[in-house]
Amino acid sequence: MQTNYLERYFISGSQDLPGHTLTQYIAQVERIMAAGITAYQFREKTGGLTQAASRLALAQTLKEMARHYHIPFFVDDDVALALAVGADGIHVGQTDMPITEVIASVPAEMLIGLSVRTVAEMRAAQQYTRIDYLGVGPVYPTITKKDAAMAQGISGLQAILAVNEQHFPVVAIGGITLAQLATLKATGVQGVAFVSMALQADQPVSLMQEMEQIWHDDNA
Repeated sequence: MQTNYLERYFISGSQDLPGHTLTQYIAQVERIMAAGITAYQFREKTGGLTQAASRLALAQTLKEMARHYHIPFFVDDDVALALAVGADGIHVGQTDMPITEVIASVPAEMLIGLSVRTVAEMRAAQQYTRIDYLGVGPVYPTITKKDAAMAQGISGLQAILAVNEQHFPVVAIGGITLAQLATLKATGVQGVAFVSMALQADQPVSLMQEMEQIWHDDNA
């Protein structure tokens, strides 16, 4: 299966751009999509939209935008919403809807991602052949996910990857910056997921070009 959609995997919700209107947030997401991300995950959490109808409308808008830019659209922790908007994929964490229920609830063509934070969770994930990729982290400290586990560091990431016996594709997540990209690539992950790095970028196009260059540099 193709895994290049994991290379530059952007995650966000309106709560990640405080002090901005919803229109400004949508415009910023479009700038980032147009700049060259390879996937987008809609993660609307506490502090963002609380009305179900508003969340659905925003998700639909961003899904259509992702379609325009030929980017896979994922929904975080909301199978009903993913089904309602016809998302390309669903991503769940260890404390969200049980992965067995997710697998039973979504169509075969919908991609499934699962968060993994420990060696034990990686071992447990090996039994689910229906999973398409794993999000492993946080590798570095992050402020965009309030309930994030303790940062693992590169050594922790490597220990988790060492028990990935099914060789599930992996995207590293948590506090990712451009300076860490070559080190992360060397661990064997298929890509990186990020929030702040893109939202705070003055020039998203330049950022994505640098990320692509580093990722495909044989000497990195």
